Amino acid sequence: MIARGDRHPVRRRAIVTGAAGFIGQRLVAHLLDAGWEVVAVDLRPSDGVESLVLDVTVPGALTPLLDGEATVFHLAASADIRASVEDPRADFEVNVAGLFEVLESARHRQSRVIFLSTASIYDSDNPLPLKERDCPRPRSPYAAGKLAGEGYCYAYHRCYGMDVRVARLFNAYGAGMTRFVIHDLIRKIQRDPHTLSILGDALQVRDFLYVDDAARALALIAERGVAGEDYNVASGIPVRVRDLALLIARLMGHPDIRLVATGQSFAGDTSRWYADISKIQALGFAPRVSLEEGLRRTIAWLDAHRPSRAVAP
Repeated sequence: MIARGDRHPVRRRAIVTGAAGFIGQRLVAHLLDAGWEVVAVDLRPSDGVESLVLDVTVPGALTPLLDGEATVFHLAASADIRASVEDPRADFEVNVAGLFEVLESARHRQSRVIFLSTASIYDSDNPLPLKERDCPRPRSPYAAGKLAGEGYCYAYHRCYGMDVRVARLFNAYGAGMTRFVIHDLIRKIQRDPHTLSILGDALQVRDFLYVDDAARALALIAERGVAGEDYNVASGIPVRVRDLALLIARLMGHPDIRLVATGQSFAGDTSRWYADISKIQALGFAPRVSLEEGLRRTIAWLDAHRPSRAVAP
């Protein structure tokens, strides 16, 4: 689907893969509002964004949409660590082979690519906060696939002179999310406001960025970033999962909730991370939505979109 923003003259063409996803929808909205011409692409149709149904893992599928003026924001991926552990081949075929086909199409049409990678690629033994040049050592097939994707991006930049830029996302959250820790904590409190079970020891450290800020960061990397470079996309603020859970419970009106740490997590999980964001700050980025405000918006959205319960006959 090709659309134009109404408020500003069009400056550039953007192709957003994975446009029907959580971040993809907000990125499409942000780009349109900023005056970009946007082609939204996804494997499946969605009510959230009108998109062109296309499988980017098919060789050459993206090529007809590209030209020298186009920027591809490649978000199409499987972002489920646990699923990657259970089926690493499927994860590879979507995340690594899919990116390869995007790069090949972009190479033949001289298009820019913004690749959405992940903080999961970092070695968990790195000192915090994590910097872009810190040592990578993936803990899951998902993270390994993203690191392989980054490697292809740098190789295509150096071998073919392609304008490829890497956005290394930490924890995005917000209205519209359907999984991950903040979603899960809110849903658990909705079901039981008295006792909240938390995976692991509840002392895990994360770095949360509201989805609208994540979309702005991706656009900023396209507009002001440097070809062949990588950028941490995060708030730069460390948050313990225990403190996060208590804040969510308070915002939901349950300040006395009892927390129970399970002591166990899933394979591939990382215990502690938060980002040094000085590199993307140099492009002019600063988060606009605080954690508390972002949580309020997320709680309100999830409250309005509670799963319906079947009525017993």
